[in-house]
Order: sequence, then C-alpha cells, then structure tokens
Amino acid sequence: MRITDLSKLPRLLKRPKPSNAVLKLVASLAFVLLSVAFASPSWADEEVYVTPHLISDCKAVAPEQSFKLGVQLDMAPGWHTYYKEPGEAGMKTSIDWQLPPGFKASELIWQKPEKFVDAGITTYGYHDKVLLAATVTAPAKLNVGEKLDFKAKVKWLSCKDICLPGKGEVALQLPAVASVDPGSNSSAQAADFEQLGNGFQGSVNDITSGDAKATKAVSVLDSNFKDSGSAGGAGLLTFLGFALVGGLILNIMPCVLPVIAIKVMSFLEQAQDSPARVRLLGLTFSAGIISSFLALALVVIALKAGGQSIGWGFQFQYPGFLIIMCAVVLLMSLSFFGLFYVNITVGQGEIDKLSQGEGFVGTFFKGVLATVLSTPCTAPLLAPALGFAFAEPAYVVLSIFFAAGLGMSLPYLLLTMNPAWLQKLPKPGAWMEKFKQSMGFILLATMVWLDYVLTRQIGAEPASFINYWLVTLAFAAWIVATFTDLTSSSERKLKVWALAAVVLGAVSWLCIFGQPQVMAALVPGSTAATTANGEANSGTTGNAVSGWQPFSVTALNKELSANKTVLLDFTADWCQTCQVNEKTVLSNSAVQDKLKELGVVKMRADWTRQDPDITKLLSKFGRAGVPLYVIFPAGKADAPIVLPEVITVQLVVDELTKAGKSQ
Repeated sequence: MRITDLSKLPRLLKRPKPSNAVLKLVASLAFVLLSVAFASPSWADEEVYVTPHLISDCKAVAPEQSFKLGVQLDMAPGWHTYYKEPGEAGMKTSIDWQLPPGFKASELIWQKPEKFVDAGITTYGYHDKVLLAATVTAPAKLNVGEKLDFKAKVKWLSCKDICLPGKGEVALQLPAVASVDPGSNSSAQAADFEQLGNGFQGSVNDITSGDAKATKAVSVLDSNFKDSGSAGGAGLLTFLGFALVGGLILNIMPCVLPVIAIKVMSFLEQAQDSPARVRLLGLTFSAGIISSFLALALVVIALKAGGQSIGWGFQFQYPGFLIIMCAVVLLMSLSFFGLFYVNITVGQGEIDKLSQGEGFVGTFFKGVLATVLSTPCTAPLLAPALGFAFAEPAYVVLSIFFAAGLGMSLPYLLLTMNPAWLQKLPKPGAWMEKFKQSMGFILLATMVWLDYVLTRQIGAEPASFINYWLVTLAFAAWIVATFTDLTSSSERKLKVWALAAVVLGAVSWLCIFGQPQVMAALVPGSTAATTANGEANSGTTGNAVSGWQPFSVTALNKELSANKTVLLDFTADWCQTCQVNEKTVLSNSAVQDKLKELGVVKMRADWTRQDPDITKLLSKFGRAGVPLYVIFPAGKADAPIVLPEVITVQLVVDELTKAGKSQ
C-alpha cells in the first residue's frame, strides 16, 4: 500500500497551468484508454476481492423480537478491509441498512481488529473474513406469513499491494411468524454471532504492540508451504508409477470394503466357467474399472475448464449423486436376494445363460460400480499422484487416472488370466445361493452408509422423504419382478412396467419434486443444503466435546499468527479411511494426552460438501482428496509436517513431539 506524500501538495498547486493543447492531448489519450478498457473482455471478468453476504442469527421473526443481522465480508487471500478506526491510512467499512417498515437497528457491532504494519504505516482491520452486525428489533405488529425483505448497502476499501474501493448490495428474506421457539429458531450462522458477542468496545489504542508482533499476518491460502511429505520434483513417470501402485493398494483400503460382495460373487460365479470365458469376464470387469476412471478424468477436465476447483471423490459432495447410488445399490441388493436378475434377457434361450453365470454387460457394470464406491478415499502413493494430476493439462489427468484404474484392476486381471487359481474356490451348489443372499446384506449396509452421508449433507427431514422414495423404488421393482418373467408377453410387460412407473412417478412428485425443502437441499451450494450440513455436522465434526474446532481460513490464520501448534485433519463423512483413522488413532488416549501436553490446537476441515477453501488448501499440499493430516509447528507455519493417509498412534505422537509446543 502506497501513500502519497502530502508535504508536496503546496508545490504541486503552484505549478504552471498546462496549455489548452496539452489538455486536449491528455483528454484524447484518456478517451482512448477508457474506450480500450471498456471494450476489453476482461472488464466484465474483473476479479472480485471482497464478497459481501447478509446473514442472520435466526430463521424467522416474531413481533417485538430482537435478533442479530450482519454483513459478512469474505476477502481473497492477502487482502484486508478496515475497522471503524482504520489508523494512519485506509477507510472504515460502512453499512446502510434497508429494513422493512417498523424495524430498528442498533449501532454497528465490530469485531476486534488486527494491527497491520506495512512500510512503517500502522492500520487496523480484518483479513480473510469479518462479520459486522447490528441488533435489529421488530415492531409490535407483523403480518404472519409475510416474507420480510432485509437489505443493506455496503462500502469498503480493500488493500493488498494496491487499494481498491468497493461497494455492494446484499439482501436476505425471513418469514414473519406469530411466535418463535428460541431453541429451534437459530440459523446455521448463529454461532458466528455468539462468537462476536457485543463486539470490540475499546479503541485501537487498546490493541498493544504485542498483537502485531507478526508484522504480516499468516495467510494459509497465500503461502507456499515447504511440504515435508511431498514428492519434490518428481516427474510424470514417477507419478504414473505412484498412480499404478496406489490403485493397487486401493483394493485393501477401508473405502473399498462395501464392494467386497460384488468382487466375491464375481469370483464365485466365474470359478467353474471355461478358461476362455473367465479371461473375457476378467477383461470386461477390468474394462469397467478403467473406463470409470477415464470417465472421472473427463469430468475433472470439463469442470476444470469451467473454472471449478474440485478434488478426488468430488461426486460424493453432490446429494443427487448419493441418491442415485442409494438407488443402484438398493436394486443390486434386491437382485442378490433373488428378487430379479440384473441382466438383459429375452426368451427361454437366455435362461441357460443365467445358470452359467453373469453376462458381459453385468460384469462391466460391476466394474463401474466397484470403482464408484471405492473413490471416496485415496490410498498411499495415489494421493500425491492425483494431486499432481489435478494441476496438470488434460493428457496428464487422463494418463494418471488410466494408471490408477489399471492398478486397481490388476488383481482381477491376474486371477482371471490364471483360471487354475479360481478352481481352488468351492464348487457351486445350493450353498452359493445362500451365500449370495448374505452378500445382499453387505450391499444393504452400504446403502445405509450412503444414506447416512446423504442425511449429514441435506438434513434429517429432506432425507426422510428420500428414504420414502427408496422404499417405493423397491416396491416398483417388486411389481416388475413379481408380475413379469422371461416368458411374459410384450403387452403384459408394458402394462406392468407402466404400473410400476406410475407408482414411482407419483411418489417421486410427492417426496421429491413437490417438496421445496428437498429440491432446495439438492441444489449444490444452496443455502438450505449448507444449513442442513452445518446443523448436522455440529454434533460430531469439529464439536466442542472432543475439543476439535471447525476449520475456517480465518480461524487457522489466527492460530498460526499466534504461534500455536495446529493439527489440521482433512476429513469427510463419506471417507471411511478418515473415520477409521479418527476412531482408532486420533481418538486414542496416547495421542490425546500428547495433544494436551503440547497445547496443540485441533482443527477439523470437513469436506463432506463442497468447500472451495478446503479444496484450495488441499492443492497447496499437492493433494486432491481426503484423508490428509497436517501439523503446523509453532512459529513455522511455512514448514508444515504432512502425515501419510494411513496413520498410526506412534507416528502421530512422534511427529507431534517433533513439532513442539504452542508458544
């Protein structure tokens, strides 16, 4: 930030006035420059450094109710805005409230500012994120059911290497109700207002020089870390090797356990086939796996081209995808129970094929399903390979994903290329049908897990409607399986399928399309979905009982600037490896005792739903997915210790000891 030397102003005022010719020349140049600026395509795409949001601590408003209304400013890494007493430079942020008739707002409630010292100039303000609030009081009379429109006009000055003024208008709509229950009226942002409290009451003089001992505040998203666990300057061939071995290891990761039923049944069904057929089925299953990896690569390339920041397992962050997977796994479990066969068959001649094992289409589909269900977590060596790929051109992304798919399919290729190994499996018999049915329960357990993740994302009420829809889907499948078979006429099949479609369509409307809260929760990044996620996660992820703080860029920067040792756990509800590590290692008494002894700040970055900040921070460490465990030593925020995906109690204790105590 540069400040003009005002002492030179008198001399500037005494300078001779320029001639009219010079003025015309300057005006002409200015006109040309402005024309070019407005004609440039980049004008419309100018980067936004500060984004305002209007939030409240309540969900609804009752007569004479007092509640908090606030403007949250989200700042790009390295940028900051100013406090009401900005210091030797800068401009305070201002808010002009536009409230419904009868509503009154208090004076602004300000967070305690930070002290910035740059080139000898001291200023006071905020970086990353700040909440400026007011207490709003409703009038004695409200029209119950009316949607109340709250608006605010915000002006600020944001600075990094240069300073840019900004302004914006924000709005929020809250329903008017006759009365509210304080226990259930809190919004997802209520905790932010509670943390703000009555705000900072003092003057900037109350902020001692000790508050500014770090001349420049730590900004994790603006830092270049010396990653102790990175692959250094490894080349493409090295990362291809990592991807191949990582894909192979993926077969024994906890995230892959739900697909064990698919794999076991495939081996059993192929054991007694001819060697040539076994090889073809093995190639088909492997083709399903590799094709799925390549399809994911194409999706990654397309989303990157659209400017989105994504990571490994990104599809599990979308509620719509989880619903589809619940439906697919449910139908597959029903097929294992013998309700119907997942096979394309016509006529009596095809019955013989059913007795000989699964078809090629079903085998390919099982390879696809095995891949999709195994993507929530990364494996050792696969993580750095994927992190490398997500930052590289399209051909590298395709190469890395192909290598990972080939690695995951290697065991099946080797087994099916040597059919004699499969002959050691038990011979088919009546036991096999019972075993197949038992595997159906594993798939049902997988569906329960997917439903749990869905509930954590969209909330209990919308998820309950989805569950009713899933029951109806099973009922529709039962209609088709019960009233048609391979010998049914085309006319009968058409009638039965039509009946099943009508039943499913009607319930789809009642439970999904006709439910506003469900539709709102299914929209990626929607307020309803975010609220549901925040409420659901408040019970476990980052809860106060276990001492884990929820991650935010502001909170992490604050702890690192205060020279605290921080353990950052990147996790997600859909990542089973994460859950295993948390329950068996991070919750271990030896680890907890060491954390307490060293005064380590425990912070949990929940990636269950999309979070751009977490995605950016993962990429800082060359990672594209979870789990990831990072220890920031006190006073050495630029040299974090990165732990492997699979951790042990002794490893964590040793690395914490190496990091040292908080200062």
